[in-house]
Parts: sequence; structure tokens; C-alpha cells
Amino acid sequence: MSTHTEHTEAAAQTATPRSSIWQGFLGTASVVAYTVLFELVRTLVVNSFGENALVQFLNGTLRWLSVLFIAVAATYALYRFAAGYGMKVRTAREMDLIAGLIEPGPALADRAPRRYPRPPWRVSALDGDPVATVLRDLPVRDYESVALLAVLNAIRDTDGRLPLAREPSAPTAAMQLQDLRRRGILAEHGAQRFRVRQVPKLPNRATVTARPQWGAAVTALLHHYADRADRWAIALESRRFAAGARRWFETEERYLCALVAACANSGVQLPAAALAHLVRLGDALDVWYARIGLGENGRGVAADLSSLSGLDELNRDLVLLRADRLAQRPRRYRPWRLSTSLAARWEHREALRQFGGEPPDLEAVADQLEAAWWLLPRDDVSGEVCALINLAVVHIGQGRLDAAGDRLELAESLTRTGRDPNGRAQTHETIGVLWWARGEPRRALRCWQLALTAYLVLDDDHGIGRCLQHLGSAIVVAPDHATLLLPTDPPLTHTEALRQATGWLAEARRRHPDARHAEHYLAQARSALNTDHGSRDLRPPGRRTPLTHIDLWPAAREDQT
Repeated sequence: MSTHTEHTEAAAQTATPRSSIWQGFLGTASVVAYTVLFELVRTLVVNSFGENALVQFLNGTLRWLSVLFIAVAATYALYRFAAGYGMKVRTAREMDLIAGLIEPGPALADRAPRRYPRPPWRVSALDGDPVATVLRDLPVRDYESVALLAVLNAIRDTDGRLPLAREPSAPTAAMQLQDLRRRGILAEHGAQRFRVRQVPKLPNRATVTARPQWGAAVTALLHHYADRADRWAIALESRRFAAGARRWFETEERYLCALVAACANSGVQLPAAALAHLVRLGDALDVWYARIGLGENGRGVAADLSSLSGLDELNRDLVLLRADRLAQRPRRYRPWRLSTSLAARWEHREALRQFGGEPPDLEAVADQLEAAWWLLPRDDVSGEVCALINLAVVHIGQGRLDAAGDRLELAESLTRTGRDPNGRAQTHETIGVLWWARGEPRRALRCWQLALTAYLVLDDDHGIGRCLQHLGSAIVVAPDHATLLLPTDPPLTHTEALRQATGWLAEARRRHPDARHAEHYLAQARSALNTDHGSRDLRPPGRRTPLTHIDLWPAAREDQT
């Protein structure tokens, strides 16, 4: 962290964000004021020149121009209202989806990892069993009971729809489950989980997967997990459910990845509905990977999905992009909103790739990030905020602090309604970096406190680690700032401030191993604690020992907007 950043604004500024332009120009009060002023000027001109033919000719034209101006403003206002109403409806729908979620509790300290079953035995006595053959050729071998019941229901309903298979008293899914357990086909595999223990040898796999029962079963299985992953992915962006959603993904991610890989490597053409559920599952995992700072293809999910046949062009381009196999910007196709969103993501990815170069061409990176921002649909708040934050970071690197402030102000305004709380926390974090670069450390500390408080609620380890690094390094650079963050009763000393900072920096390194500067400032704080400044402290020597864990957290600061 630098204590001073030269403030040099480039002569060529990027375009003002379009939201600011049109809201300012076509705002209701502005339209009325401009129209009244225009009519006043027109009346004065007409009255002054009397019967002048040219003035009379222009008079009617100018009157229609006023009407056109008001019509355009009204159209824009209706568009804004419709967009805002649509966003409220989507938000309400998302809240309804996660309202009934029950969060998993924290894991036991000595919890054993989930056991994965061995392959089932193949026995001739079960040959031809209609349910056992389907279970044999599904992508996974163990199921939680609710997923297994969904699969059995799908098989049963498919049989009921076939003309020659109608039975007046077909067994229910629960009855089938009990029968499968009694015959040794299924066995318990933990609490509310079952594994496939025995399967038939015949018929062969190709015969089974060609039957409608198998297609219905695999679709039901993927539908169940796609729905659950979808809801928990939405919950990751909710202050109320974020911690529970994190625990759910930590528990289920390995199973979900195995499910995707098994489907991709099965060599079987999946039904179109099953493919759609697989894509949804990939979308949810993509949200999770973004939260934990993992690459889009960090677990190979995107590569597995890209090997599937039967995907439509849009989803094909999406999974290829995540797998880093999309060499060119995707072309524009219907629906335009989704294709431009995908093109924006490609531009954003290419900009970040350039930003990681040595040395990066910051001007080119800024241009490409702005191009990505302009392509994004206006209802993609998370995408807009992400692009604006990255654009602000580039501007700070360029020394264009005013331009960075404009971008962050827009990002902050987009998240005031409660959408994208993680993006809002990251916006406050980046605003803190901007204030520090401007030479206003107290404002920077306040922003980092806001961000840290939000990250703690969201249980975002990487965000917590970054904010602890910011605050800890700020105290190492200027220990006097510690009184803004720590209790002052008893009075806080220079040594104690440094000691608490070492705990923050150690925790930052533990939560976010890629925090680049934590180790540097931790070493600097340890060195300072061994100097004469520390020896003049009246505390016992043990109280001057650097911390390896947090003793006192920085004071919380709630977002009041």
C-alpha cells in the first residue's frame, strides 16, 4: 500500500456513464423546466418579430419540437418504470425461491469426509428388473433420499404413460424404495442417503439408455440438483442466507462436480431437458466459484459441459468461454439480450487477461472494460458493478482518481436497493483504496470497516482477508489510526496497536492466501515490535509478542444507506 499516489488526470476522458446522461437530461423535473423555458423563448421571439414570415413558419415547427421533446421524455420515463418494475418482480421471485431454505449448521470440528461407495455388484438374478437397470446406468451411485424418490417417481410416471404398462395400483415411490431395500438393490449410506448395492447384468447399457424410463430418471435427478443449486446460488447473494449457502456448497460441490463429469463422460445423448438442467447446474457452480475466487474452470466443470453434444449455440458459447476455449468474441444472435451479455463477458475476460500482462497496457484495458460495460444489459446489476469496479481499479492504476470516483459512485448507486450485497461490499472496499490514494486515510478506514462488516455477514473469506490486509497494513504504516478501529479504554498504545495489526494480517493471510501484501506488512510490524518503541511500553513482554490469530476485531460499521 502506498501512502501517496500522484494525481494525474489524463486529457482524454472516457465517456460519461450513460445512466447519468439520460437520467439528467430526461428526468421529469428537467423536462418540464426545459420545455417551459423553450416555450417562453419561442413566445418572446414570435411577439418581438410580429408578422415576419420566416418567424411564423418556424413557429409551428418549434411548437411540434416541444411536443416531440415531451413525448421522448415520457417514453423514456415509461421505459425506466417498466425496467424498475421488472427488476422488482425478479427480485421478489428470487426472494420467494429462497424464503423456504433451511440453512445447514456449521460442520463439526472432526467431521469425517463424505464416503463414496464402491461399484455395485452385478448379479444375474436381477436381469431385466425395470428399476434396477435404470439405477445401474444413472450417472451416480449414491443418492440422498429426496433425490432418489424423485427418480423413482419419474420412472413410475413414465411407465404409467405407456399404453401397455398401465396398472390400476402401481406402487408409490416410497413403496418402491422399501422394496428395493428389501431385495438388496439399495443399502443405507449414511443419514437419509442410499447407495446402489446390486444391479443386473442384462440388458446392456445401450438398450437401457434408449428407453424413456432412463431419460425421465436422469432428467428428474438433474432437475432436483439444478433447482437446489439454483436456489442456494441466489442465497449466496443474500445477507440472511449467505453463510448457510456457503456451507451447502462446501458440502455438496464435490458431488455436483462428479454428477456433471459423469453425465459429460457417459457417451450417451442426454434429453434436451436434462441438458438444460446441466447448464443450470453449471451456472450455479459458476456463481460459487466466483464467490470463493476460483477460476471459472477451476474444477473442470466448464470443460466437462463443453464436451456435451446437443447444446444450443448460446449455451455452447457460454461453456466454451468458461473453459477458456472461445477464441473470438461471440456473434450477435437472438435473444439479443443474452448474446450481448455473453459478448460483454468475453470483453471483460479479455480485459482482465491484458491486465495480467507484464507490463499491462492500462489504456487498452480501460477501453475494453468500458466496452464490456456498455454491452451489458441494464438489469444485470451484478455484471455492471463488477465491470465498474474493475474499471475504477484500472483508473486508480493510471492515476485518474476522478474518473475512478465516477465509476465507483455509479456502482454504489446501483446497489443501494439491496441487490448484489457482495458487489456493494467490494465497491466500498475499492472506494477505501481510492480515498487512501487521495491521501484521506480516515475516510479509507471507514470504507474498509463498512466492507469488512458486510463481508463478515456474507461469510466471504476472500473479502474478509482483503479488508483485514487493508486495515492491518494501514495501522502498520500509521499506528495513530488504530484509535479509530479499537477500544481506547484502557488507553491504546503504539505497541498494542501494532500487536493487534499482526493478528489482522495473520488472519488475512490465512483467509486469503493470495493477499500479496499481508506478509510484507506482517514482517514490518514484527520488526517494529522489537524496536525501542515496543520496549518502552509498560505492558509485560508477553503482550508485545506478535499475534497469530485475531485478538480484537476492528470495530464494525453498518451501512446506513
